[in-house]
Amino acid sequence: MKWCLFFLFSSFYVQAQAPLVVDIISSENFSLRYEEFLDGRSVLDVEDFHPSTKGSHIEIIEMVLLQQALHLGGEQRKVIFNPKPSVNIIEFSDLIAGESLVLARSTWHEDLLDYKGSLFVSEPLVEYGEYEAGFYVAKRNIALHNMPAERLNQLTVVANPRWKVDWRALNNTDVNIVSFIGPWETMLEMVETEIVDAMLVNFSVSQSLVLNFEGREYVPINELKLFLPDSRHFVVSKRHPDGKRVFAALNKGLAILKERGILRKALTESGFINEKVAPWHMVNEAMLMRGIQ
Repeated sequence: MKWCLFFLFSSFYVQAQAPLVVDIISSENFSLRYEEFLDGRSVLDVEDFHPSTKGSHIEIIEMVLLQQALHLGGEQRKVIFNPKPSVNIIEFSDLIAGESLVLARSTWHEDLLDYKGSLFVSEPLVEYGEYEAGFYVAKRNIALHNMPAERLNQLTVVANPRWKVDWRALNNTDVNIVSFIGPWETMLEMVETEIVDAMLVNFSVSQSLVLNFEGREYVPINELKLFLPDSRHFVVSKRHPDGKRVFAALNKGLAILKERGILRKALTESGFINEKVAPWHMVNEAMLMRGIQ
């Protein structure tokens, strides 16, 4: 009888301590950049969120904040990141089926509206109005660097209509939108070769705001920005056996991070909320004032 009870207890303990698997995008080097950012630190000890690698930093910060929120919410299991090629900004099939538990990236609220019956949606990581972007042009295209807002009706901007939030933001400006459904890298190539003038990109973490991609440099049009009209959230599968428990811990932890000011600190220090462009003119400000969502 004692051996039976010991076996049951041991089995329960092993199950309880099984790692928590979180999906990330395998097509990006997030895992490598994440380890470089930690630089030997425990993820729970991270208090400085300044970038240590080139490129967008928000993906790495989200991996950190997700784990800190889970821990603060009472989820003590170790997190293991699982690279999956199927995971992208609008792919939720594995989550809906319960084959995946949670994504390491936040998602636009608009992209989740049709899936709320199958997915738990966290409190916002990025609030409505916080996500800002610039009109990035080729650095060598000097004539566009200081284009005034009054001339935006002469600017051609490439955009993917499937990126609903970007598309809606641009449609509330005077720019001429060139529709393109394809890789982000190809859109940058269209800017480089001057097929179009610009592309909407969240501001670079570099001091000069320069975006360097494969040896080519792009800069935002000076003094102009727009906000993307939506909030961003973590999502958890409702059909996964751990879904309800993990979602409760995540939401509780996010509330603590927000109350302590850590969410805002992380988004600001990482460069996602870029203080360098705080005084710049918001070309779609009317959307913010009307609270269009």
